[in-house]
Amino acid sequence: MRRIISISLLAVSAMLGSAQTNINVFTPEDLQPGKPCDTLRYVITYDMAYVEDTLQVPMKAAHETMLLETGRKVTAFYSYDAFRSDSINAELLSRGATQYSVLGRIPWRLYANYPETGCSSFTEKLGLDRFVCVESVEKPQWQLCPDSSATIIGYPCRLATASYKGRLWSAWYAEDIPLYHGPWKLCGLPGLILRAYDSQRHYVFEAIGIKTADEPRPIYYKGEGYEKVNRKDLNGLYRRYYSDPVGYMTAGGKVTVKMQDRSGKSVAPPKGVPYNPIER
Repeated sequence: MRRIISISLLAVSAMLGSAQTNINVFTPEDLQPGKPCDTLRYVITYDMAYVEDTLQVPMKAAHETMLLETGRKVTAFYSYDAFRSDSINAELLSRGATQYSVLGRIPWRLYANYPETGCSSFTEKLGLDRFVCVESVEKPQWQLCPDSSATIIGYPCRLATASYKGRLWSAWYAEDIPLYHGPWKLCGLPGLILRAYDSQRHYVFEAIGIKTADEPRPIYYKGEGYEKVNRKDLNGLYRRYYSDPVGYMTAGGKVTVKMQDRSGKSVAPPKGVPYNPIER
């Protein structure tokens, strides 16, 4: 059965011009809470600033609110904006709505120590496809800078640097917070990472809040049933997708994408979108 997806040019321009993001297509399954995988203990909120189009002068960064949920063993890092959008859309779907919320731009989620200790699960959405990449956790080889100091959201911090996943990272960590995690895949320092950025400032994470869980609740894993891929294959899928998002979605023949301007007139879909991955 062929599925027809209609997308307005205005919405696509906002999504494709914003940052490394998909044409935001969701299914009812996406709006399910997921599988409990641990019990939440702490939530750290980060502002994530990221540059997609490195050729734009001056370079402009988009912003996304990200959450780091830590449990007894598992951590989950994902977009709070996308989570809000899913919650709103679940309610709209139950009412039979035909227009939905697009708040979050970052569809991926990263789980550390899941499905087992020492492994990570990276979930991704490309069009209607759902993928999960399970890898061994690879910690950065940090070089500590003992004479450094900064205060971030009230906590004294020290600096460490590392070459990691194709970028040179600087990370400020708080020894007063005995959590050895951080945003994205950055971890392994003697304290919670509150600020991190690469040398080009294409990706900048800044903690803006920390709180203890108000009451016990699960951390949910949202990769059940996703197609398993390795990192090499996932990178190939990214290149295909970002070179022609609409072409990627329609390649299998099961989906037709119709694009319209504000007046409802059909328009040609855009081709490639800028691609500046955090992991190179």
